[in-house]
Amino acid sequence: MTISLAAPASLMDVMVQNAKNFFTAIVQDPVSNLFLPILEIVLVIVLTYVAVRILDRIVDHTFKLSKVETNKANTLRTLIKSVVHYTLYFIALLTVLSKFGINLGPVLAGAGILGLAIGFGAQSLVKDVITGFFLIFERQLEVGDIVEINGLIRGTVEEVGLRITKVREYNQRLHYLANGTITQVTNYNREKMRSIVPITVPYESNLDVVSKALEEVIANIGVRFKDHLVEQPELVGVTNIDQTGVQFTITALSDPDEYWSLEREMRKESVLVLRQHNIEIAYPRSVLYSPDQINELQTQQKVTAGK
Repeated sequence: MTISLAAPASLMDVMVQNAKNFFTAIVQDPVSNLFLPILEIVLVIVLTYVAVRILDRIVDHTFKLSKVETNKANTLRTLIKSVVHYTLYFIALLTVLSKFGINLGPVLAGAGILGLAIGFGAQSLVKDVITGFFLIFERQLEVGDIVEINGLIRGTVEEVGLRITKVREYNQRLHYLANGTITQVTNYNREKMRSIVPITVPYESNLDVVSKALEEVIANIGVRFKDHLVEQPELVGVTNIDQTGVQFTITALSDPDEYWSLEREMRKESVLVLRQHNIEIAYPRSVLYSPDQINELQTQQKVTAGK
């Protein structure tokens, strides 16, 4: 007895043969093989849509009852919804293919081999997924955080997924960032932030009066923001001397949510209080001398040098 071993059919051959069988069945019995499967496919689509909506509501309700921090909850909720959606869509796709009479065994086997081949050529996609996992696992950023990505993009995190992260800038531009491209994350919403405000006054200013005025500034800020301050505001003192004048610096350590408003109010308060003490903020200036004044200065320099 001779046994012949037939070469296994390729995925394309299987799909072509299934298509031929499908069209042949439609010609023989269009009601059972066409209209009923179409109704079943519509039912699958409707059920998938309903299941997605129900599961979304269950996830939302679960996180409302949980005690997880708001930003962390929003991040996990978005991620779970994304995974659930992809899973349901994949199941629905397989169900629809089965209604067309396609044998899913060879398709899944071929898809596995095809997926392996694609995996070697889609290393960036794998990198995005792995990086996204660690971004979420290490809490580098969460939904609602104000972040700076790679030192270039600053905005509010709107969504953190396994493949992409969405960051919306203050001007409302929305950036879609592949997680694999995120190499540096600066997060402005972690525990505490220090507002640092430099103030430069002209050399002619009375530095003692400036110091007392800035002490008033930090006292006022300490009262107004006492519920949000981690430490009392501080006058660091003279921190720089340049061509425009003498620089003082005031600082305040606060909750991250109040960082921006606190810094703005520190600047505003400084200008108002210094103005009350008749102290100007330094700015580039030009001093013009007449010929007589120049001669007088030169004479004074000679006298000083002679002494």
